[in-house]
Amino acid sequence: MRWDNLYVAGLGAYLPAQVQTAEEAVAAGIYNAEESVANGIRAVRVAGEGESPAEMAAAAGRQAVERSGHGHADFGLVLHGCVGHQGQEMWTPVNYVQNETVGGSGAAIEIRQGANGGLAALELAASYLVTRPNLAAALVTTADAFQLPYFDRWGSDSQQVYGDGAGALVLSSRTGFARLRSTASYSDSSLELIYRGTGGWTAAPFHDQRPVDLRSRKRDFLMRNEDAYDTVIQRMTKNVGIVLQEALDDADTDLAGTSFFVHANIAETIAQFSFYTLLGVDRSTTTYDWGQDFGHMGAGDQLIGLNHLVESGRPKPGDLVVTLGVGTGFMWTVAVLEFLDVPQW
Repeated sequence: MRWDNLYVAGLGAYLPAQVQTAEEAVAAGIYNAEESVANGIRAVRVAGEGESPAEMAAAAGRQAVERSGHGHADFGLVLHGCVGHQGQEMWTPVNYVQNETVGGSGAAIEIRQGANGGLAALELAASYLVTRPNLAAALVTTADAFQLPYFDRWGSDSQQVYGDGAGALVLSSRTGFARLRSTASYSDSSLELIYRGTGGWTAAPFHDQRPVDLRSRKRDFLMRNEDAYDTVIQRMTKNVGIVLQEALDDADTDLAGTSFFVHANIAETIAQFSFYTLLGVDRSTTTYDWGQDFGHMGAGDQLIGLNHLVESGRPKPGDLVVTLGVGTGFMWTVAVLEFLDVPQW
């Protein structure tokens, strides 16, 4: 989708102070040494007391709102993307985030789209603002914390190490330092079984009192037939190409015409294959080397990565940035931004 007169006015992030390194995890016997080398994630941030995902999201949101220059009354929408437990069961964390950031009576909606939650929310926010010309701004937040006994950040999943953190973005119909040129999304629900697994349904979270086991779910899916792995890789490669090309076409550019590429903080082997080899992305244009000290932060890698990119001072007016997300289920979203200015913050 091609967008006109939509801008990124503010970005924010909250990263807990506590650090746990991969080396420490290996020494403690909670992380496999060979996986550590292959995955390439050096460290993660670990949320502590007073750092529930909802609280972190609110902190990141307040920073983005303050940087945006928009008053609280300008916000007609708050979207919150997340993957895991947000600090309480049977509860709507997005309303907490709204109350702690901009307040008001605008719509507040939670987005559960896996690791694509932040970018899926951005595209929904764009659609919302365009169809409601009287609204000036939307706030998008993400936050996740991956903690035992429910989730083992080092062992629950294969080729993923999970870190805690929150990101936020203010989308404006008035002004901003970057223009949203295009977004595109593409879904392939035939792959949803990969993360559901073949073990049947459960009656409640944490039903067996053991950490979530995504490894077994993926293994069971891939063992269904000998061609499963190759088929999945082919479908995912095809789908990434479709959604990326659509977004680039709508932004009137190609990958060679962009300056930066922000993707998730996934295993280095996957990043190398998926982005740097297949797509031809230049690693030096990404935030991945920085992201290896934070790991995969659920729904927020892209927003947090964009925040870091801007804070680093690397982009200049005229530069284009592509950011890509994929959420278990599966859905891919790509956004293309054009920098108009270098914000003072």
